[in-house]
Amino acid sequence: MRHYTTTIIGAILLIMTFSSCREDSDILENYGYDDELAWAAADTSFAAKFKIIWKGLNQNYAIWDYEAEHGVDWDAVYDEYYPQFEALDKRGKDETVTDAELLDLLKKVLDPLHDGHFSLGMVNHKTGNTLRIVPSADRNSGRDDYNYTYTFAPRFDYYVNNNEVETDADGNPIVMEFSTEPDEIIVKFVTTPGLGFQWMISRVNELRAMPSRTEMQEFELTNLLKLNNAMASAGQNFYDVNFYNSLQAQYSFLNIPGFDSIDPIFSSKGINIKYALLKGNIAYFRVNNFRLQPYLSETEFNKTFGKCDAQTQSMAKQIKNIWQNWFDTIQALHKNGNLGGVIIDVRSNGGGNIDDYPYCLGALLPEGGIQIGYLRYKHGTGRFDYSVLTPDIAKTMSDPHEIITEPIVVLTNCRTISMAEMTTMGAKIISNGTVIGTRTWGARCPIAPNSTYSQRYVCSIGEQGKTPVFATIPAAATITNEKKFVEGVGIAPDIEVAFDNNLFNTTGQDTQFDRALKFIRTGE
Repeated sequence: MRHYTTTIIGAILLIMTFSSCREDSDILENYGYDDELAWAAADTSFAAKFKIIWKGLNQNYAIWDYEAEHGVDWDAVYDEYYPQFEALDKRGKDETVTDAELLDLLKKVLDPLHDGHFSLGMVNHKTGNTLRIVPSADRNSGRDDYNYTYTFAPRFDYYVNNNEVETDADGNPIVMEFSTEPDEIIVKFVTTPGLGFQWMISRVNELRAMPSRTEMQEFELTNLLKLNNAMASAGQNFYDVNFYNSLQAQYSFLNIPGFDSIDPIFSSKGINIKYALLKGNIAYFRVNNFRLQPYLSETEFNKTFGKCDAQTQSMAKQIKNIWQNWFDTIQALHKNGNLGGVIIDVRSNGGGNIDDYPYCLGALLPEGGIQIGYLRYKHGTGRFDYSVLTPDIAKTMSDPHEIITEPIVVLTNCRTISMAEMTTMGAKIISNGTVIGTRTWGARCPIAPNSTYSQRYVCSIGEQGKTPVFATIPAAATITNEKKFVEGVGIAPDIEVAFDNNLFNTTGQDTQFDRALKFIRTGE
C-alpha cells in the first residue's frame, strides 16, 4: 500500500524538483519508501523511472569523486540517456519495449559505476518482468575465476587420503564441517547413503522385490512413489525450504531417516563452517558467509534461536562447537609453541555482518581493533557533500586470548566479497599475514538500512516487490590505509595463484590451498 502525502507544500516542492531536470537540490527526498507522489509516474513511464534512478543516485551515492576519476560524468549521463527513456514512452500502444533492449539501455547507464554492492531492479511495465542489473557482476564476469567460484566449496578428501591431515586419539582425521544452509541440508537428504532419498530408493526396490506384499507394505510403496514423483516434478523448487517442509509434513508418516523439517530461520541465518588440522599443526577455518554472531554470542543465540525447537537449537550449537574447536586448538598449540600457522579461507565468501570480525581474523589479533582504512559518509544532498575521513576500525576479540604470531594466510578468489574483503585487508596489514589466491570482488563500501537516512543522507532506492525501481546503494565510502578505493577493483593477493578447477573436480586437489601449506611450512 502506498503512503499518501497530504502536505500541499511538500507536493509543490516535489513537483518543482522534478521540473528542475538534473540540477542539484537541497530538498531531502527519501526514495527508500513507497511514497505515492515520488513513485506514481514511474508505474507507467520509463522516463520517470530513469529520473528516480538518476536523482536517487545523484543525492545518495557515496563515491562520486571516485567515479569522476574514472570518467563518469553523471550530468552527461542524464543528457544522453533521459531522451532515450522518453523515446520508449512515446511508442504507440501496440509497440512493446522488450526486456532485452531495456536491459541493454540500463547497462549503458549503470555498468560504469564501480560500487561492488550496487544493484538495481526495474519493472518493465510493458512486459511485467523485473530486470536486474549488477554492474560489479558484469565487470567481473570476464575473469577466469568467475563462473566456478559461484558454487565453489573446499573439500578435504584428497588431503585425508594423502595423509596430510592430523588425526585424533582414535586415528580419525581432524576435519569438522556442518551446515545450516537449507539448500545444503536438502542436498544432504538427497545424496547421503542410507538416509533420505537414498534410503527411499533402497526401500522401494526392497518392496518391489517381495513376492507378495501386505496391505501396509503396499500402502508404504504407493506413498514412497508418490513422494518420489512429487520431488521429481518439483525440480529445483524442491530445494525451496517451504516446499521441502510441506512435503516433509505430508509424508512424515513414512518415517524416512533424515527427512526432518528445516526451520525457516536458516533461510536468513544459515551458514557453512569447516575446520581441519593439517600436518604440521596448521589450523584451517572456513565460513561461506559471515553470520557467526547469532551462533557464537550467547545473547544473540538466545535472541535468534531461543524460541526454536530442540532440533534447530542442536543444529545451531554444532556451528559453535566447530568454531570453538578451531579457536581452542589454535590457543593451545600457540601456548605450547607447536602451532605451525593458520589458514582462513574466505574464497567464495559473500560477506555479511561486520560484527563477525572478532570471531575470525579478529580472534587471533590483539584486543582494541585494527584500522583497516578510512570511512567517509554522505553529509548532505549534494552530489559531493561528504563528511571528513574517519578511521575504519575492525573490532577484534575483547575476551582474554593468545595473540597469534605464527603465519596467518587468508585465501581469496573472485567471489571474496565485502566483509570477506575486510578480513583480507586485515591480513595485508598485520606483519604475519599473507593473502594467497586471486583478486577479490571489489565491494568494500558498506550498506545500511534506510532507517539511517536522517543521519547519513543515504538510503536504498525503492522497496523490492513494491516500487517499480529498487536499488541497493552504499551507505559510506571506504578506502584503504593508503587512501585508495578498492571498489570495482578488488584486493590483489600477496601471492597470486590460479585455481585449477579441472584438477579439483577430478581429484580434490586444491592448488591455492597447496600454495598456502607450502608458504606456512617453508616461508616461500
